[in-house]
Order: sequence, then structure tokens, then C-alpha cells
Amino acid sequence: MDTEKAAEELKVIRRLMERPIRYSTQSGLAAVVAGAAALAGLGADWYFWRRYDPQTSMWINIGVWAGVFIVALTGVLILTRLRERKRGMPFWSDVKRRIALTILPPFIAGVGLTLAIMYRWWIKEGPNQWGLIPAIWMLFYGVALWQLGEFSPREVRLLGVAFIIAGLVVGPFYQWYPYWSLGLTFGGFHIAYGAVVWVRHGG
Repeated sequence: MDTEKAAEELKVIRRLMERPIRYSTQSGLAAVVAGAAALAGLGADWYFWRRYDPQTSMWINIGVWAGVFIVALTGVLILTRLRERKRGMPFWSDVKRRIALTILPPFIAGVGLTLAIMYRWWIKEGPNQWGLIPAIWMLFYGVALWQLGEFSPREVRLLGVAFIIAGLVVGPFYQWYPYWSLGLTFGGFHIAYGAVVWVRHGG
């Protein structure tokens, strides 16, 4: 029993130690890369919107923002992992599992509502509500960041508040070209956040 109790206490100590270490693995550069990708996506949207009919450009925009998400996620995973390796941290841990379970529901909700809007417009030939998509993603992303703040520096939670406020402000205003708000918030907010994290926590 003494051996088992000691092993359990070591696990508790390790979990407690992982949380402050997690603070130092946040990559400001990854946030800057994500912000730059969002601004590039905004530029690509503007380019295609002016050259194709609205229906065609909407499908192109879906591909553009899917690409932005992939670039941003790849940058976060690679740069964060590089910082973890310098500290001898494992690729997977209990903290990462809890983080994944914490942020997964808002992302599933965001994808679900986006697909519902697409279905109502494309399949059911209902009203075009694409202007709501940026607000939806701002709100759910902000909620995910707020929850992630439980395991991260306070800058993450402040970033979440900024996205929630932006989503609430943008939501009531139906936009003819809604991607400006999507690009400027995911671009500008991330670059500002990344610069602050880079200065305060390094990397």
C-alpha cells in the first residue's frame, strides 16, 4: 500500500507541475502565423469575390477558410511541440487530453451550425444566412478560448473575451461581405495576442 500510495502521490505532483509548465509552451509565433493566415484568407476572399458569381465564390471561400484553418492549426501544433521538446515534455499528456475535451464541444457546435446554414441555403433553397457564419465562429471560438484559459496564461482568456464581444457586435448586422470581420478579427486579434505572448513568455 505504501508503494501504491507513493506512486499516486507522484502522479498528483506531476499533474500539478504540468500546469505551470504548460504556461511556458504557449507559442506567440504560432498565433502570429495564424493571424497572418487569416489575413491572407481575407485577401483571397476579396480576390475571388470580385471575379466569380456569388454562388461560386461562396464555395471557393469555404476552401479558402478551410486552408486557413489547416495552416493555423499546423503552425500551432509544430511550434508548440518544438517548445515542449526543449523542456523534455511528452507529446501527449493528461493536460492535453483535458484541453482537447474542453475545446472540442464549441468547435463541434460551430461546425454544426455552419453546416445547417449551408444545408438551408443549398439543399432547402432557403434564405442566404452566410452573414451569420463569422459571428458564429467568433462566439464559439471565444468560448473555447475562455475554457482553454483554465490551462493557459490569462492572455488566452482575454483573447476569448475579445472574440465573444466581437461576435456579439457583428451578429446583429447582416453583412453583404461578412468575411471582412472574420479576417480582421482572426487576423488582427491573433497577431496582437501573439506579439504579447511572445514578449511576455518568449517564442
